[in-house]
Amino acid sequence: MRRFGVSLPDDLARAVDSIAEELGVTRSAVVAQAVASFVQEYRGHLKSGHICLGAVLSLTEGMEAVGEIMEKYRDLIANYSHIHLGEKCISVFVVQGDGQKIGEFLMGLSEKAAKTFFTPIE
Repeated sequence: MRRFGVSLPDDLARAVDSIAEELGVTRSAVVAQAVASFVQEYRGHLKSGHICLGAVLSLTEGMEAVGEIMEKYRDLIANYSHIHLGEKCISVFVVQGDGQKIGEFLMGLSEKAAKTFFTPIE
């Protein structure tokens, strides 16, 4: 087994600790399962040459956080909706295009957003 360090935002680290305690497993087991899920999704959809259709949901503190990413990947965005809820914003994207490019969009968005979720549709 290979070991390496990972930095997580405090709230995510607390969630990992909580899940590990509730399930009676190690923090490493929880992180390994999450990484395995991501790798499975990546291999199926977020790779070069695969034309992917999916939905992205993102929670941010403001529109500025996603504007630059949206502009960079606008050719992938088939539809976009933005909702203000107090100081928070929810953005919903329907994306279609090369899976690798969608993966790059997701990673860029994840760096700016509090939470980002991707659901492949096709």
